[in-house]
Amino acid sequence: MRRSQGGHLLQPSDNNVLVLAIVLLVCTRMSANIANHLVAGVCVGVALVVGSAMFCKHNRARRRRNLFFTATMVCFALAGVCLGARSWHQLLQPQLGSFQGLAKVVEDPQWRNGGVQTVLQLEGERFIVYAYGLPGRRLSNRQAGEVVRVSGDRLRLEASKQHRLSYRHIVGMFAVRDVSESYGNGAVLYLSANNIRTALAKSAAAMPRDEGALFMGLIIGDDRQQPATMITAFRNSGLSHLTAVSGQNVAFLLTVMGPLLMRARSSWRFGLTLFVLLWFTVVTRGEPSVLRAAMMAGFVALGTARGRDTPARRMLGLAIIVLIVCDPLLAWSVGFWMSSSATLGLLIITPQLAKIVPGPSWFSIALSTTMGAQLGVMPITAIIFHSAPVIALVTNLLAVPIAGMVMLVGIPLGMLAGILAQISGGAFMTICVTALMWPVGVAVRWVWWVAVLGERMSLHGSINTYGWCIVALLVISARISAWRST
Repeated sequence: MRRSQGGHLLQPSDNNVLVLAIVLLVCTRMSANIANHLVAGVCVGVALVVGSAMFCKHNRARRRRNLFFTATMVCFALAGVCLGARSWHQLLQPQLGSFQGLAKVVEDPQWRNGGVQTVLQLEGERFIVYAYGLPGRRLSNRQAGEVVRVSGDRLRLEASKQHRLSYRHIVGMFAVRDVSESYGNGAVLYLSANNIRTALAKSAAAMPRDEGALFMGLIIGDDRQQPATMITAFRNSGLSHLTAVSGQNVAFLLTVMGPLLMRARSSWRFGLTLFVLLWFTVVTRGEPSVLRAAMMAGFVALGTARGRDTPARRMLGLAIIVLIVCDPLLAWSVGFWMSSSATLGLLIITPQLAKIVPGPSWFSIALSTTMGAQLGVMPITAIIFHSAPVIALVTNLLAVPIAGMVMLVGIPLGMLAGILAQISGGAFMTICVTALMWPVGVAVRWVWWVAVLGERMSLHGSINTYGWCIVALLVISARISAWRST
């Protein structure tokens, strides 16, 4: 914290906001085991306060700032524990028993193991559904946001699935008996989003099946139709982040919509930007990574509307704080952790690497960006997925620029092709749609080939560890060389 000459407290520094956000996120995640961590958290907080006072005992101003910031961290830690414990407690107390009435489809249904899996909202609570037979076929034609009449039994969720499904606000299972054939479209925003997704699906149908499935994953994160071999290839090659919508998709969306937004009046521009972000969030089904990116973009738009530049670190910290306060269960989402840590790596690690990576600027920027993001998510991927392929440094250099082009032109071109496909089903129109989507199909196929080759060339076990050690030695050598040259 710092003070102005007049003695008024200024805004906290960017690093302080980021630290507070991390404290809030970690303590919220720890709150599921509140009995084990609350006492320890309070003790650590007291130790921090005492340590700050002793460390700065000869500097009263610095001691006051440190004490204030440390006390703020303790408050954020306790707030995170309380928010997370309250949300977790609500998950463990669902309404059980039989149900008959209207249900809202929360997640797009997908076929799994001969049945249809989806999530229904019953009286404000979300239940995961595995439907077979006629109820499954009827649910398979529905989309998120639509309303159907169902009957069945609400059951308690298995303890082994509670942590894995918690960030989706799922409180139990629903054993469905019957699903109505009729349905309602739901809110207007969902209807618009579903129409967009339908148009994009029709444009993807102009490609071969697997390329079309990957195209939908790249632009809106819809990976329901991707084969298991494709998912495995992207994961083992370090490219799985491409099929999960993230900040890159949001940035490209604002790039495409930029000319239209700039034509609007300045008083309307901020509201229109927020509407575009909300619309894209609904289209992508509110993925945690999109929520983080959209929140950061919203803070950028707010700063622009006020005529101020908002530093990226502060935006990331504020985005995490606001999202966790609004939805504490995001702390249980691996996607949210990976998105936040990748962004943190881009903001902290990438600028340092860009100074020491040799080569032309386009190469050093691309490589340092890739390394920053990979190093940011490495602790999470190593702990959760037991994998941190070093080949990702190469595959991302080859695939990300082409995937970025698909993300940039995919939505406008896909919507145009989808609209043309809906206008007429004639042979000529089919040829036009196929020709329109052909360049995108080539780019999508390139990304897939990079993933397949990366999986085949990926190192495993101790050899992969040695690979990361070599990368670390090269970075250290480059840093020493840069230090000596100065």
